[in-house]
Amino acid sequence: MAELGNVGGTRDFLPDEMIRREYVIDTLKRIFRKYGFEPLETPALERWETLAGKYGEEGEKLIYHVVSSGALDSLKPGERTDLALRYDLTVPLARVVAMYGDQMQVDPQNPKKQVRKLPRPFKRYQVQAVWRGDRPGAGRFREFTQCDADVIGSTSLLAEAELIALVAEVFAALGFADFTVKINHRRLLQGLIEWAGLPPSKEAAVLSSIDKLDKLSVAEVRSELHSKGIEASAIDRLFQVIELTGESTHLLIQARSILADSPAALVAIDELESLLGYLEAYQVPADHYKVDLALARGLDYYTGLIFETVTSAPVGSVGGGGRYDKLIYDLSGGKTDQPACGTSFGLDRLLAAMEHLGLLAQVPRPTEVMVLRFTDPGVDTFTQTLVRQLRAAGIRTELGYYDAPFTPDGMRQQLGYANEKAVPYTVILGPDELAQQVVALRDMTTRKQEKLPLGEAAMYIVRKLRPRLGETE
Repeated sequence: MAELGNVGGTRDFLPDEMIRREYVIDTLKRIFRKYGFEPLETPALERWETLAGKYGEEGEKLIYHVVSSGALDSLKPGERTDLALRYDLTVPLARVVAMYGDQMQVDPQNPKKQVRKLPRPFKRYQVQAVWRGDRPGAGRFREFTQCDADVIGSTSLLAEAELIALVAEVFAALGFADFTVKINHRRLLQGLIEWAGLPPSKEAAVLSSIDKLDKLSVAEVRSELHSKGIEASAIDRLFQVIELTGESTHLLIQARSILADSPAALVAIDELESLLGYLEAYQVPADHYKVDLALARGLDYYTGLIFETVTSAPVGSVGGGGRYDKLIYDLSGGKTDQPACGTSFGLDRLLAAMEHLGLLAQVPRPTEVMVLRFTDPGVDTFTQTLVRQLRAAGIRTELGYYDAPFTPDGMRQQLGYANEKAVPYTVILGPDELAQQVVALRDMTTRKQEKLPLGEAAMYIVRKLRPRLGETE
């Protein structure tokens, strides 16, 4: 038998890691729902024709094709299969909007009325695995999880404002004290490129180089632009704007003065100023967002506002997004034309940043209390009653699986198990405690122990772990 192991670029997530991953995912989902986003799931398998031509030549090479064993014999060398694993969550979203966006259904509140199957705007969140046939390496995986939230069908700047407010709330909820949402506008960059004297055909090349400013020095980016045939005078004009510094409003005033002859740039500046007003109205802390005229975001499908989030952890950007009003039209083959904007969080990047900053220590363990079990006469009945009461109150409670009367060794075994799982509290109820009508509540961190009246133990523990009355999970 071959040695057991993972496929390269894939991972097993054991309980310790899954607890952390689920904590982050649950936080994201809770805040997504808070902002009115609804869940969507799509199949891992997509038709090849749905994915083909959507990611460029290099991206298309990374798509995993799928073939059933029964079809292997009929597959010719070099022939593509009809099925593939999804490469991202955006193309499946475009397919869903194209398929269901105009469909009607009976209103469950009023059988005589028809409503859209997908409301417009359609606000969806999606947290699922995607697959790419990339070369495995440090931080590079073939299977990984994306966490997306998108607004389909609205051109309002409020959509972007809410996404940025949502992003700020997510990072605050995860414990980040030092994070910044950097904001820019693709039309401002287009106006800048035109003002620098460059033709539209150079836009992709210029933006791909500017997008590397968080990884390369200014000198290196200038050199790269020069190697792409951009003249030194044009490079100087580009950096005259993208190196502007200062508070966001003042930055836009400077950019407006320099790019006064560019209609595209002025429209973008107007939108950025409006966005800043919305963010202030939403009371997003001003020290957590800023206009950054060097932000480009390399993907070429963005059409408006763009943003990405960085933290003090050296892991690069941990999320980003923007407006992509033409992407769904293109991805759906012209079947539907809906404006859209969205944000995406990289789960692995988020966890890496939290690990670096020591934020994962706050992640609660699944079990809050473990009640030790002994089978002495009468003890087991009270033990199981206490477990039922704690669980009914929403306390995550585990019962020891010890099928024997009390012994010091039996107690040590169960306490050792609680230590292995980092359970914060244990409850000890043996024959001596039953005779005294008490239980012992042990803090597993401090090793301190207190005795509680047996009849009041459940309520005391609930109040200790849920200080606010009625707080349950």
